[in-house]
Amino acid sequence: MESRKFFELFILISLLCLSGCGKGGSKISRVSEKKSAPEQVIESFALTQTSEGEKEWELQADRAEIYEKEGKTIFQKLKVKFYDQGRITSTLSAREGEIHSSSGDMKVKGDVVVISSDDKTTLRTESLMWDRKRKKIVTDDLVRQEKGDTVITGQGLESDPDLEKVVIKRNVKVIRRLTEQDE
Repeated sequence: MESRKFFELFILISLLCLSGCGKGGSKISRVSEKKSAPEQVIESFALTQTSEGEKEWELQADRAEIYEKEGKTIFQKLKVKFYDQGRITSTLSAREGEIHSSSGDMKVKGDVVVISSDDKTTLRTESLMWDRKRKKIVTDDLVRQEKGDTVITGQGLESDPDLEKVVIKRNVKVIRRLTEQDE
C-alpha cells in the first residue's frame, strides 16, 4: 500500500516537473521580448524648450515616462504652447506624444488639435510631428483646417506652428459655409 502511494506521489511530482520545464522556456522568451521599462515616471509633467534664450514651446502632460537609455520621453494627455518672440502663437493638444532628446523632434498622436492664437484657425488630424530644426509641423495623415467660414481638408500637411503658412499636400477640398451676408 505504501509503495503504491509512493509510486503515485513520484508520478505526480514527475508530471509537475515536466509541465514546469515546458513553461520555463516560454517565460525566458517572454522576458527577452519585453519592452524596456522607463527609468522615471512623472505625473503632472512640464517641459520648456528654449533656443538662444527664447522660449520655443512649453509642454504640459498628465504623465511622462522617461527612457534615458533610448533618449526619449513618452507623454500622455499633453498640451504644447508654441511661442514666437515671447508670445503664444498656437496651442497643440493630443492624447499621447514622444520627444527625442538628441534632436528635440516631437511626435504626437490621437485626436491632435492645433489652434492658432491670432485668428483661432483650428487644425485637426490623427498625428503630427514637430521638426525642431525646420520649425515646422508635418503629417502625412488626413487633415481638416477650419478658419472662419472656410473648411479645408486633404492628405498631408506642412506648416509653421502658428498655422499662417499651411501647405496641404494632396486631395485638397475647400468648403465654404454660407453666412447671413451671403444669402
